Amino acid sequence: MKPARPAARLSVALVLACAAHAAGAHALQERYELPLPLPWVAAGGCIAVLLSFVGAAWLARPVADAAVPRQRRPLHLPTSALGLLRVVSVLLFAVTVAAALWGTQDPLMNLAPTMVWVVAWLGVTFICAFLADVWPALDPWRGLHAGVLALAGSRRSRLELGVLRWPDALGCWPAVALLLGWSWLEVVYPIATSPRRLGALLLAWTALSVAGMLAFGRRTWQSRGDVFALTFATFGRISGRQLDVADPQPAREPHGLVAFVMALLATVIFDGLHGAPAWHGFEAALQKLSPLPLDVNGHAAGTAGLLLVWLAIVLLFEAAMWVSQPRDGRARLALALLPIAAGYAVAHNLSTFVLQGQRVFALLSDPFGRQWDLFGTAAFYPDVTVLDARATWFIAVGAIVAGHAASVWLSHRVALAQGGSPRRVALRLLPLTALALALTATSLLLLASGEH
Repeated sequence: MKPARPAARLSVALVLACAAHAAGAHALQERYELPLPLPWVAAGGCIAVLLSFVGAAWLARPVADAAVPRQRRPLHLPTSALGLLRVVSVLLFAVTVAAALWGTQDPLMNLAPTMVWVVAWLGVTFICAFLADVWPALDPWRGLHAGVLALAGSRRSRLELGVLRWPDALGCWPAVALLLGWSWLEVVYPIATSPRRLGALLLAWTALSVAGMLAFGRRTWQSRGDVFALTFATFGRISGRQLDVADPQPAREPHGLVAFVMALLATVIFDGLHGAPAWHGFEAALQKLSPLPLDVNGHAAGTAGLLLVWLAIVLLFEAAMWVSQPRDGRARLALALLPIAAGYAVAHNLSTFVLQGQRVFALLSDPFGRQWDLFGTAAFYPDVTVLDARATWFIAVGAIVAGHAASVWLSHRVALAQGGSPRRVALRLLPLTALALALTATSLLLLASGEH
């Protein structure tokens, strides 16, 4: 059986550029025969998650701060180091956009696709989830906003707080829509294959993001509308560490946070589903039912599939909450599912980051694809032996099972903090645990059956 499938068409191109048997976006091209039948693997994963439920029912204690999975601990960086990181971040962003717009349009030789999708999107996600939320120091748009404020003079204080009020009812729903759209560009309409379009998208987002920070204030915009800041800050709740320059958690979670967490889950699940055997059946069924012409590029089916996966997870979570009838704390229990999203990210993307991420060393020396060698690393060749198919498979299975087990454990701690005896809490969490078991089995089946 094969491990997971690519996240974007760029992944396959990068693989072919590195070696015939190198990694795809989420796994290796070579096949690996499972040591056990696939049903046994899925059953074993579900048993492990179920045992974590039993252990949590006996041993879990209330989390200190039920508003977040873990009490966040500040991580101090010297002012000089923080300033250097921000300068380097803005410079790298400028070079990336310039390479996308004016460099070669071969995605293999252009810095932008690898820098955006592999180094920034995947790399920062892993760092925030497992080490610390470092995005406030790396965020180029935060640095650009600071530059605009420095030039504002006497109007700085007013612009810093924003000139408009963000509607409370709007919550973080704009970030939900943007996250789904970002996933659509990654999987359904892989913009990474066109560096110039990717560069235009980065410029458009720069204008929107800086305008949003000026209009509503940086803190409000980045916790409500900035999909990247909110994604990395949300994953940073798992590690429990953040830079001391990070914004404090809001006293009340914004409307739409549950939908945002479910979108973090859905986008990775959809990435594994897209291209799997089950997906071909969905496309065929949709084409029979749709009165529209044949969807040659698969964009209509991909859009429908992404939205349906997200809606299904939202509805299943809400159904679990309705059955268990918690007094409050839907958002807090949704945040307890973050380890599942992190496990999916590792299972589907670690091989991309480890193997294809090595390409950045060569691309930094020749970002425009013009045969430069600025740092003497243009001839760097990725080591494709770092992760083979066997290691990738076991890491992916372990990440999925560990993510679900950690989520079950954490949901007990959050629910206990809301009140109730361990027995009553365990009974309340049975529907959510059933959802975790279903997701475990589904993700393991997709992991094994995904096509390259």
